[in-house]
Amino acid sequence: MLRFLLSLLTPVTLLLCSTGISYGQDNEHKIVGIADPKDGKVRLRWSPASYIAWEIGNKYGYTVERFTISANGVLISQPKPVLLTRQPLKPYTLQRMEALAEKDDRFAMIAELIYGEGGKRVTPEQGFGAYLESKNTNDWRMVMALLSCDLSIATAQSAGLYLEDEDVKKGERYVYRIAPAQQPQGLLIDTAFVIASLDEPVALAKPAELAIVCGDSTATLGWLTTYSRSMYSAYMVERAVDGKNFKPVSDLPILPTSPDKNGFSYYQDSLPDNDNRYTYRIRGVTPFGEYGPYSQTVAGIGVPSVSDMPVMDTIIVVDNKKITLQWSLPGKLPQQLDKLIITRSDKGTGPFSPLATLKGTATTFTDNKPELSNYYRIKGITRRGKAIYSFPYFAQLIDSTPPAVPVGLAGKVDSTGIVALLWTANTEKDLRGYRVFRANSTKEEFIEVTREILMRPQFTDTITLHTLTSKVFYKVIAVDKNYNPSEYSPYIMLKRPDTIAPSRPLITRAYRSDSLHAIVLEWVNSSSADVVKYTLYSINTKDSSRKEVAVWDTASKRERYTDTALVAGNTYYYELAVYDDSGNHAKELSGDIWFESGKRPGVKGFKGTVNTEKKQIELSWQYNQPEVKQYRIYRAKNDNPFILYTTADGAKQDWADNEIFIGNVYKYKITAVMKGDVKAEMSKVVEVKY
Repeated sequence: MLRFLLSLLTPVTLLLCSTGISYGQDNEHKIVGIADPKDGKVRLRWSPASYIAWEIGNKYGYTVERFTISANGVLISQPKPVLLTRQPLKPYTLQRMEALAEKDDRFAMIAELIYGEGGKRVTPEQGFGAYLESKNTNDWRMVMALLSCDLSIATAQSAGLYLEDEDVKKGERYVYRIAPAQQPQGLLIDTAFVIASLDEPVALAKPAELAIVCGDSTATLGWLTTYSRSMYSAYMVERAVDGKNFKPVSDLPILPTSPDKNGFSYYQDSLPDNDNRYTYRIRGVTPFGEYGPYSQTVAGIGVPSVSDMPVMDTIIVVDNKKITLQWSLPGKLPQQLDKLIITRSDKGTGPFSPLATLKGTATTFTDNKPELSNYYRIKGITRRGKAIYSFPYFAQLIDSTPPAVPVGLAGKVDSTGIVALLWTANTEKDLRGYRVFRANSTKEEFIEVTREILMRPQFTDTITLHTLTSKVFYKVIAVDKNYNPSEYSPYIMLKRPDTIAPSRPLITRAYRSDSLHAIVLEWVNSSSADVVKYTLYSINTKDSSRKEVAVWDTASKRERYTDTALVAGNTYYYELAVYDDSGNHAKELSGDIWFESGKRPGVKGFKGTVNTEKKQIELSWQYNQPEVKQYRIYRAKNDNPFILYTTADGAKQDWADNEIFIGNVYKYKITAVMKGDVKAEMSKVVEVKY
């Protein structure tokens, strides 16, 4: 059985003391334990930390006590112990383990390690070398047994190192004390104390920072284990050749190396070959035999030894149609190689595809159907089946044929000046990419705006909108891997969003015309080509009232306007606004113009009547002009000339003449005097007989 045990444990003996419950070689005699609260119960696992503690536990068994230290957040002052083991937990009997081994080989293993013949106990006085050999043998047996328990709950239970407590409640917190059922004389084995609560389940973490380094048919994995040593006893390493279908690299979980100073542990796997890229992932195995979540994946390809390999020394391009390869086989390669495989790729990093299989002594090959760009690598297979590789060597045909002209160029400009261009992708296999050119006019040279060759048929450009140039033009060329350029594509014209106002019109004259009773404006129109409309406004400075007086489009070449809708005595100025087809506008203002014709309309409704009772002639009139300061009344008696007879306040519209005599004819006329001494026209003559 021991021989069977050694063969079964070989894959997991990289480290004998890095498992999750710290049961490696330790000078202290103690018991360490962990708990896993979930599914309404608390599972307990423990292990002795020394060979002596292991022997004592196997002989006398273990007792487990529970203390409830808090309930619903309230501490219990004097928690009482509850014994969970009516009888000490001991390993199963040898007969029971042998019966279980019929179905599971792991029970045979634990039975051999517990009940098999152990190493002889040797004291230091019998020889230090013999003592160390005996100690190492016994420690090895203990570690292998405890490792087997870490990988299987059933095995741990059979070794007396597992217990389930189902008499637990949420809201309560427990301390478990695990101790040997009997202490040996003259030696104290420390008990284990474990804290657990159903409200604090253990969350398994995925292995962190997995990395890979490949050598010749080997892959070394490294990951951070410093913070997960108490969580995982071992790890399952899985490998996939297609990146999807993962399989374990070994039947049993593996133990990585002890953490280095940076906290990383390592595991080295043997690769089946150096041709394929292999993908790895790992997950931890807890002392309860459970698997944690997977790590991230890493991938690598084997790097073959290059001490002896085929050496490509000559590449000949024949008529720009064929490529002949010649190489040498240094050292004893001609005797060691079984065959040579010529492989090719369009990239120096591969993947390489086989072209031909030759004898192991061949030194030349002609590729009758090469691509424009070719990387060749020779793969040698030794008589023992090992693969060796030459370095990749590059060869190309002279390519003077440019790509096709790009088609389907389209684009648009947004309101911020961002240009988005798209076109139809070229189909050439040797296409490297595209270059984009820009101009503000078809009559000027197109300048490249791409800083590097574009891999995709699209481009984003930024243009200024603060320019008088309303359009922008683009062209595209395609470039192959030999930098042969295509012809320019047909240009595309895009209109810039117009944010610039048109040039202002220029008011050249603005004056009052007394003969026309109007204000006359003359101007020169805007010089901008995109003007669509003009609007003229009149503003009265008296009350700042604004009035639109005229609107016209560019079909009318108007450059003069006569405004007659005016009120004498007021001051006016004019605003001439011009609008382009994008709604931008500019305006020109005239100076102030005082409109005054020198006379106002005559007084209306002027009449006179005789009041015989008061012996007077009563005059009345109507006048609606503003700011009348006074009225001047002229009178003539009989055939005498008119003289200024009296003045009346501007607020009145009647007056009585009581200096009259019977038998006379009196004639009257009236005029108004406005503010600024502006006079109205003389009224008609009113004649009254008294």
